[in-house]
This record gives sequence, structure tokens and C-alpha cells, in this order.
Amino acid sequence: MSVSLRSNQEEENQELFTFEEGIINIGRNQDNDLILNDLQVSGNHAQLVIEENRCFIIDLNSSNGTYVNGEPIASREHWELHEDDTIQIGEKCFQFRFLNSSQETILMGQTTFSPPETRQTIITPQDRSQGEMIVSAESVNLQGRSELKIGRDPQNDQVIAHPSVSRFHGRIQKEDESFYIYDLNSTNGTYVNGRAIHKKRVLKPGDLISIGPWRSEFNIDETLIVRNEEGKLRIDAVNLNKVVGKGVNLLNDISFSIEPNEFVVIAGVSGGGKSTLMDALNGSRPATSGVVLVNGNDLYRNYNAYRSQIGYVPQKDIVHVDLTAVEALDFAAQLRMPADTTGKERQDRLQQVLGELGLSHRANVPFKELSGGQQKRVSIGVELITRPSLFFLDEATSGLDPGTEGEMMKLLKDLANEGRTIILITHATENVTLCNQVVFLAKGGNLAYYGSPNDAIEYFEVDRFNEIYRKVENTEDPKVWKTEYEDSDWYQTYVVERQSSLPTINREPVTETSRQPKSPRTQHISSWRQFLILTERNLAIIKRDRASLILMLAIAPVLGVLDFFTWQAKIFDTSNGDPGQGITMLFTAALIAVMVGSLSTMREIVKEQEIYRRERMIVLKLLPYLFSKVAVSLILALYQALVFLLFKVLAVDLPLSFSVLSGFYLTLLLATLSGMMLGLLVSAIAPNPNIAPLLTIIVLVPQITFGGGVLPVNTLGTPGLILNHLSLTKWSFESLVTITGLGTDVGNDPCWELPKTERNNLSETQIQNCDCFGKSIFRACEFPGIAGKYDPAVDEPEPQKPTEPDAPPTAPKKPESPSFQAQQQYEEDLDDYQAAIEDYQTQVNQYQERIDTWQDQYSRWKENYESAIGEAEGLIDRFYTDYGNAFAVNVVRHWSILTGLMVIMFGALYGIQKRKDII
Repeated sequence: MSVSLRSNQEEENQELFTFEEGIINIGRNQDNDLILNDLQVSGNHAQLVIEENRCFIIDLNSSNGTYVNGEPIASREHWELHEDDTIQIGEKCFQFRFLNSSQETILMGQTTFSPPETRQTIITPQDRSQGEMIVSAESVNLQGRSELKIGRDPQNDQVIAHPSVSRFHGRIQKEDESFYIYDLNSTNGTYVNGRAIHKKRVLKPGDLISIGPWRSEFNIDETLIVRNEEGKLRIDAVNLNKVVGKGVNLLNDISFSIEPNEFVVIAGVSGGGKSTLMDALNGSRPATSGVVLVNGNDLYRNYNAYRSQIGYVPQKDIVHVDLTAVEALDFAAQLRMPADTTGKERQDRLQQVLGELGLSHRANVPFKELSGGQQKRVSIGVELITRPSLFFLDEATSGLDPGTEGEMMKLLKDLANEGRTIILITHATENVTLCNQVVFLAKGGNLAYYGSPNDAIEYFEVDRFNEIYRKVENTEDPKVWKTEYEDSDWYQTYVVERQSSLPTINREPVTETSRQPKSPRTQHISSWRQFLILTERNLAIIKRDRASLILMLAIAPVLGVLDFFTWQAKIFDTSNGDPGQGITMLFTAALIAVMVGSLSTMREIVKEQEIYRRERMIVLKLLPYLFSKVAVSLILALYQALVFLLFKVLAVDLPLSFSVLSGFYLTLLLATLSGMMLGLLVSAIAPNPNIAPLLTIIVLVPQITFGGGVLPVNTLGTPGLILNHLSLTKWSFESLVTITGLGTDVGNDPCWELPKTERNNLSETQIQNCDCFGKSIFRACEFPGIAGKYDPAVDEPEPQKPTEPDAPPTAPKKPESPSFQAQQQYEEDLDDYQAAIEDYQTQVNQYQERIDTWQDQYSRWKENYESAIGEAEGLIDRFYTDYGNAFAVNVVRHWSILTGLMVIMFGALYGIQKRKDII
């Protein structure tokens, strides 16, 4: 198969080339098959790969890109060519065609051509020497069209081959003689005049439409002037001031311009405002007055429209250290690239980025095992995923050895040459000559110099660039440097001439209402999708950090083993149990669950705060982020609660009913999860990972002191009671006491509900209605150790008192008649009386013996009876006084309160993280 690239130049100037199947190299070097003598063409710029019935063009990391039909192709991407495709390489433009073997094969090149009728190529001629750029625009005529489809897919009318653009991103449609623009649920949004549209918006003449790097202006003649700004973004800083506090100005009226594809270093003395200036330029912390223009558009008022075109690498790495390089890039791609990006597209982009950074051979190495320079490259790669055209790096070379620092500077220079505007803060100046321009700041945010690094040496009259620091820092009044620079020829060359063509600029102070917020405002990013990606990433991080994973999984079994050495098995037994130990065991179980949960999550948020801030600026939604943390916490809590329960069952004779075991497990689960929520809250509050453990100790001490297991609730004052109700351990501890039935019978006993004075004055009849009071205490009341107080006297009848003897016999009366017969009868009666008296005395003596025996029996019985019941009641009373509030609680209500506390903590967590968006 043969192909041709036909020039659209005039007939006499056409050039003819013939190519057969194989690989055709194109570039400026003499060893290429097609040599293009054009300074905009790289030495080895592109390749044509010709196969049977197909042809592909590949850009070889060229500086100025390769364009097909006006759209740039990604570096190393195999872009299939079709009949009549137009290819632009530097100043040369070609028309591609397939040829049969019988046909003549030709290739002709030129610099301009005539596209289809509805399109007209417009070249805006501007003088680059004056700091302006050549912007190529395309006119799209909407007259006679019912719609114009826009997106990444080739089926669209306007194809934008960019990773930040959705496959079918937007649509312009004519309705009722007006044109409307629709956003088709795109990931990164469609913007009109810098504002995101929702569903649709009518277009008015002069409206500026922004989709990724694609900018188009709707004209009154129903045409679109379309510009692809990828790799062609210019920044103009005009009269920037940053006033904070009580009138302290961190940036003193700074102005300069950065042309597209320039590599600019921001340097300066300590306190010069380098980070403040960078943040003003990238819009994360806008200046309080002055403007920042991106291709003539106010960045602060169009921040969301340019969000996807801005890359930012902070000083600290924005990569989870336990992920491999390719995993880190993959998760970043899933979060940042449109949801309709296929797995193959994403992987192709990953490989392109790894190739650009020279990390293909280290793709599967964990980040923490990479060298310092390689780690910084991965952080840069995270930002390169979506091909931003503006790239900001804060101290990207700090901490690197001189050789690695030099390699990093060369990499940034190459990235700029490939079509990016690079701004870097650095203190390392050994390789500063690699950059195009340098900004040097004196103290107080005074611009001491802006221009080429070589001219800086001449301007400051030093031999080496790093000598500038000492010279500028030793000046008493730093404003002198600003004045001297503004009076110099360099200021006229690098600032005034570059900004001479800028339009009239509105220099009104920047206010909260005039700028767009930093937090994401794109409404079409799926929260569910983000949640799944973030949860998967969290699990991958845990899996990669094997030491932490093993410890996290082992801590529950290790603590569980201690149950065998701490608690007796019969702790809840009514005969041999120990209610005091039971109370301690249950409180310890609740406390350990809360503590383990807190300690496992106390660094979860603070350890990745730099990553969070960067992702939050671009695409990250807050609720999916927080819920992903909760989801992983829930998985761990399910495991830890199960292990805690398993060892409790093995070590202690818990009631083995389903209700007890399920209730015990759910309580431990809620306690562990609430502790994890507390840990996440601490992690959000902590300023750095080293402070998190100290804050965790502070919040855990009240869980011990005021949870109700160490200090009884009735001993706490009013402040203590408030803390008791706010403690997580209270609700889980009291639930466990009730679930295990340790004192449920007592808690439900009507006698124990009475005040102690009333309870001690109850009658026997009233006591009969109580299972845990009086004689019934051993028969119907379940309480640990209570049966050990039992005495048989409780169930023995009261010893019967002996029956007293009958009344003593009555003595016979002496006869009144002195007759012998009467006297004889009296004597006989007297003998009988004497006998009766003796018999009676015998009965009395026997009775006395029985009384003595009865009194001994009764005393022993009474003592044993009262002692058994008294000791049993005393045992209950001792623990009822201190812990009776936990004996029979509404467990479901306690679970609800514990859940409510978790909701409150989650709300506080949300508020704290939300607050970080505006600090």
C-alpha cells in the first residue's frame, strides 16, 4: 500500500513524495526520511507507520506538537489517518491520501491551506518579540446547522482530543431561532464566560465558551471563532498586591508576563513572597488587587474554566508513599479523567506519562523505594495525566543532590519545550540558566528583577547567580531594588514591551464575589464513582503497607489473648461469679474497642493533607472522600469486633444465646467504629502527623475517666455528668452490661427502684413481689456470685417454739368440817396434789429444756437466714449503687445515641475539612 501527503499550496510550489509500507521518520535531522528545515520542527519529530490498508502517525515527544485536522495528538499515540486528513508539523501542512499501486504517490508541503467550507483558518499576526503570541483560530459557521456536537469522540463535529474532555462533552443546538449550548453531563464541565452551565444556556454574541483547552467565541453572524489553547497559554501579572492582616503587603505592585512554553524560575530571598506570588499566579490564593490574565482572560473570574489546564505540584509529594508509581498515576487518572474514559485510554495515557518522565522501567516500584528525583517525577506525573498547559511547581528540586537537581531542571525544560508553561520556585540555582526567565524577589514582595538568567548576572553585577541572594538580602530598604529595576532597560524589555499590547485592564481590587472559589464546582462528577475509586485506593494503600496491615490485623487477636490471663471463666456465674470483675471486663471491652478504633485512624487524614488539598482544588468532592475513609474503617471494625467477641466467648462463659452474641457483637462494632470516627476527627484537627497521637491521648482520657466504669456515675459532679453523656464508652459499656444480663433482674426489680430508706421498710407482703429482694433473691434473681451467699436456712422452715405446759394444778382446799372423813379426803387430795405438782414440775423442766434447744436452733436459723439474704442484698446493693444505671438500659436507644454521636463527629469532620477549603 502507498500513501501520499498532498500539499494545498499553489501548483507551482507543490512538493511530491512517495512512501510505501514501513516506518517513515519525519524531522529536522538529516537522518530522517522526510527532512523539514523548520526551527519549529524537532530533530526527530514524528513517524508514519504504513501497514496494509492502514496508516498511523506518531508524535515523538516533539517540542511543538503534531496536529491532525487542527487537533494535537498525544505524544507516542498511534493516531490513525483517514482519507483527506490534514497534518501540520511546524509550518508545514499536508493533506493525506491513500494511493493504489497503479497511481502516482505524491507528498507536497506548504504553510497554509483551505479547509472545508464551514471552516476558515484565521492566523492572528502578532509580534512575538513584543511578548505576544501567534494564536491560530478556526471559524465555524453555524448557519444552516441544527446542531454542533463537541467532545473527545471522533463522531463529534468538533473533536477535542484532550484527557480532560468527555467523549460527548457538549452540544450547540438551534432552537426557536436562537442557539443554545448544552452540557452533556461532562466530567469537567462546560463554561460560558467563565461560569459553569447546568443543562443549557442561550448563546449571545460575544459569549466565550470554554471546554478543556478549547475556547470559542460566539459572534453575531452565527459563527464560532475557535481556538485550541493547549500548549499556548500566556500569563500576565499586572500590578499584583497581596495585603494580609493589618495592612501588611506581601506582594508590592508586581507586573511581568510569561509567554507560552516558557520555563520560568521564581527565586528570591527569605520573606520575598515566592509562594505568595505563585499562589497568586495559579489562583489558589488570589492577589487582593491587580489581575492575572491567561491569554487575556481574567484568571480569578474564570478560574473554574481554566482549572483543568492548571497543574500544581506542592513542595511535599502528592503521592501516597505505599503505592507503586503506576498505581499512583492510575488512581489519579481515574479521579481526574472523564468518567467515560476507557481502561485502554487510561492505560495508554499512563504509559505516555511514564515515558515522558523516564519512569517506564520503575513503574511497578513502590513510591517510597524510588530515589528523590524519581519521587518528584511521579508527583509531576500525577499532574501531567490531564495534559495541563500551565504547570506550577513549589520547590520541586529541594532536597535533591546536584546531579539529580540538574536532571530535574532538564526535565522541566523539556516539558516546557513540549508545549507547557512552567513556573518553578527553587533555591537551587546551579542550573538556573536552563530556564527562559527568572523572577527574583526582594523582601516584602518587591520585584528586584525579571528577565533571562544570563542577563540577571550582568544586571546585578555578579559573577555567579547565587551571589545575587547575598547582595539583595544585605540591602536595608528592599524597595530600592524594585525602583532600580523599574528604571532599567531590562524592565522596558522584559515587562513594558511584553505588556504593551495588553488591552485596557480592570484593576479593581479582588473580592470574594469577584473571584471564583477554589473548591470544585463541577456538578457532573459522580460522587458514587469517586467514592468507589477512593475506597479502592485506600484499600490498596493498606494492602501495600504490609507492616501496618499485619499490625492492624494482629492487634485484635493479641489483645484478645489477654482475656485468658485476665478474667476468670465463671465471671458471670451466679455461684462463683464476680460482679466487680464482670463490670471491669465489660468496661474494658468497650474501652479497648474505642481505643483501637481511634489509634487506627488518627493519622488517616493528616498524613495525606497535601494530596487532599491538591485533589480538592481540581476534582475531589468532600463527602465521597470522607465516606471512603468511613467505609474502610467499617471493614476493619467488622473484623476487629468479630475477633474481640470470639476471644471473649473462648475466655469467658458468656450466655451463648443468639440475642446476647449478636447484641455483644453489634455493640463492639459500634464502639470500634465510633472510636475510628473519633480518630478521623482528631486526624482532621491535627496540624501534622506527629501531633495526632498526642491529641488522641487527650480525647481518650475522658473516655476512661468519665465512661462510668472507673468512676461510678453517682460520684461525678455536673461537669462530669456532661462528659459522661458525651463519652463513647458510656453507651457501649452500659449496653454490654444489659446485654450480658449481669444485673438485668435487679434493674427490673420494683423493690430496687425504690429509695434505700423505703426499700428497707418494706413489709413481707410487699417483698413477695420482688425477685431480687428478700427470700426470693436466691430463687428468682440472676446476679454473679449471689448463689455463693446462699444458706439452707433460707429454705428451711422457722424452728417451731415448744408448747408451754398447762397451768399448774390447784392445791386442795382445807375442809371446813373437822370430821375424820373430811380430813381423810383432804389428805388424799393433798397427796394427789403433791403428785400433780411433781408431774407439773417435770413438765416445766422438760419445757425449759425444749425452750433452750429451740432458742439455740432459732438463733442459728435466724442468723443464717438473715445473713444469707443480707449478704446477697448487700452484694447487689454495692454494685447497684454504683452501676445500677447500666443494669437494665434500653439497648436500642443506647445504640441510637452512639450512632448519633458518630453522626455528630462526622458533621464536625465535614465542617473542619470544609473549612480547609477557604483557609
